Amino acid sequence: MTLDDIKRDLRVTHDDDDAMLEVLIASAKDQALRFIDQDELPTIPVDSSSSSSSSIGSLEYPGSIRTALILLVRCLYDPADAKEIEATRKAAETMLMPYRAGLGA
Repeated sequence: MTLDDIKRDLRVTHDDDDAMLEVLIASAKDQALRFIDQDELPTIPVDSSSSSSSSIGSLEYPGSIRTALILLVRCLYDPADAKEIEATRKAAETMLMPYRAGLGA
């Protein structure tokens, strides 16, 4: 997940908030890790012939992880009313749920 990914999704065309957005990306990753109760966010292999701005070396986040991070950043960067924030966070948690550890059998 890069700054450019987030800026594109939030439709931010200026650089004024770059430092703040970097902090919010780190915060979103921390929130996601705490929710799934893991030390690292899941990644998937990437075809080396394709280039992805959300890649980490030859790995990238699955679409649901990437979308959840974007939703979490959106809640922090451009908060609306409490009801919309709650709905957005719930959507992010729904995307993260399949990766959650320690739920029991």
